[in-house]
Formats: sequence, structure tokens, C-alpha cells
Amino acid sequence: MFGYLRFILAFLVLLSHVDVRFYGLNPGVMAVVIFYMLAGYVVSHLWVDILCQGQGKLYSFYKDRMLRVLPLYAYVAFLTLAFLAMTNYSNPQFSLIKLIGNFLVIPVNYYMVVDTTILTNPDWCLIPPAWSLGAELQAYLVLPFALGRNKLKIFLAAASFSVYMMANLSVIQPDYFGYRLVFGVFFIFLAGSSLQNSRNQTVSASKFDTFYPWLLWVGIVCLCLIFHYKNLFSPAYTKETFIGILTGIPIIYCLSRLERKGSPIKLPGNSLLGSLSYGVFLSHFLMIWCLDYTGLIDKNAGAYIPAIIIGATLIAWSGVKFIETGIDKIRKDVTVHSLGLKIER
Repeated sequence: MFGYLRFILAFLVLLSHVDVRFYGLNPGVMAVVIFYMLAGYVVSHLWVDILCQGQGKLYSFYKDRMLRVLPLYAYVAFLTLAFLAMTNYSNPQFSLIKLIGNFLVIPVNYYMVVDTTILTNPDWCLIPPAWSLGAELQAYLVLPFALGRNKLKIFLAAASFSVYMMANLSVIQPDYFGYRLVFGVFFIFLAGSSLQNSRNQTVSASKFDTFYPWLLWVGIVCLCLIFHYKNLFSPAYTKETFIGILTGIPIIYCLSRLERKGSPIKLPGNSLLGSLSYGVFLSHFLMIWCLDYTGLIDKNAGAYIPAIIIGATLIAWSGVKFIETGIDKIRKDVTVHSLGLKIER
């Protein structure tokens, strides 16, 4: 059922970029927080259960993650470049340095200090949600060194949560350090990792992995009460990140329990939706820009959001069929000693 969850999260990100709000809250922020957790969850599964032990494991891990993230990203980025080149939409400026920054992904996470804008009215990079992929890739670089090292995990979780709290108390920039940069959200990736490790049947879970997600959950509940009582919520995304953590931990826990026990609930299309979710996440801005350029559907029309969803899903499907199908064969070679469990993003 993780495929459904991923597609719903991608859908919420899409909605946030057409200015849909729930009680004034940004649904995309909550979705990205849960995506962070899922990334940690998947990485621990990959590292502990799937990749063969011994020399070359770290290389295989990085290779698998790059093959999962970059090919479809590059596909959508090239489609976006073709659209911009043919239409001159938003007066794009094709600087070689900026293009390299876009395709390396991680520089996009530092858009506040590294100029990766291609579009100029408004200023956007090729794939605007890619800043969160940049944070995710940085987490992938660090997580293998933390897995299995409890003292390091405790230090990294405490350090990252401290940055997060300073941001949400506006001691440092709240939007950047409380949501976008890996320094302030790495503890969320670790929560997902611990949820995976605590349900793992092949290795015994450490006390950190057993208790950390739930201590974090209780801590966030307490912070919600304190922030509400003291009126401390920042103008950034404190409420949304709190809600993302509070909903993400129990959702992932429950789904993992169902998966572990062999749930009799078999939802059709789960695998397909999981495969499409990443493409929808990447391509919905391209569809927004296409509709804006052509003027085929007014933004206030009832068909506007469905058109974006359908278009982004078709782009995602083409990417899965023509790009990811071949890439998955290479990934299977990397994980040849797997336990037969499907690796998601």
C-alpha cells in the first residue's frame, strides 16, 4: 500500500503548487516531510536487507540511489528544456553553469545562495520541487555511515533537531533551516530509518530505533501544545512540518505492520501508482506551464487541476515505460542478492 501513499503525497505536492490550501495550511509541505521519512525507511531496507555485505556495498548503495533518482529527473528536465526552447516561455536564460547546477540537483537545494534559475518571470529552476531532491540526495550521502552506529545516529538526530528548533523559534531562518536544508530535517530521515529497522526481522533493532520515532512523536505533540499556548508558530511552515511528522510516523508504522504480517488487503494498482508518483512529482510544473502558455484551460476552471493531473501522469507513465524499465534492469544487477523485495524511491 506504499504505492498509494506515494501517489497521494505527490498529488498533495501538486495541489500545493496550484495554491490549494487546507485550513490555510500547505499540503505540499506535509507531503514532503512524509517523503523524507519514506526515504529513510527505504534506505534502511536497501542497506540492511538487500545489498550484499562486504566490499563494494557503499558503492552499490550510491549507484542504486543515483539510478533511482537521476534518470527520470533528467528525462523531465530535458522535456522542460525542449518546451522552454520552443516556446520561450518565461524568457528562459540558458546559462551553462545554471544548467549544470540543475542537472546535479544538489545545488538546487541551495537556491538561496546558488543561482540555478532558468526561467525569469517568475524565477524558477527547471524542476522547482527539485530542491527537496537535493536534500534527499545529501541525506543519502550521510545515512549509510549512520546506520548501525547508534552513537552517531543519536548525535546527528540531536544536532539536526536542534537546528530545526532554532529555525522554528526564528533564531535562524525558519523556512530554510526548518524545512528545506538537510541540516534541519535529517532527524526526519532518521525517523523513517528507525521505523524500518524496528520492524526488521533479519536483525534485532537497537533501543534507539525502537524508541526514537515515538519519542519524537510525543515530543512534537508537546511542542504543538507549547507553541499554541505561547503563540510561537513561525510565519514559515512550523505547523505543516509538525503535522507531517505526527501523521507520517503512524502511517508508515501501520503500513509496515500490514506489510510485515502479509495483509489480506491487496489494492490493485499499488505498484503502478508507486512507480508513477515520482514522475508526477517531477512533471506537474511542466504541465502548469504548458497550460499557462497555451491558455487552453483557465486557472479557475473546474477542469484545470484534473488536466494537470492527467498530463503529469501521462508524462510519468512515458518516463516509467521508456526510461525506468531499462534502468530497473540495471538496478536489479546492483541488488542481485536481494531478498526479492521491491525497492521504491
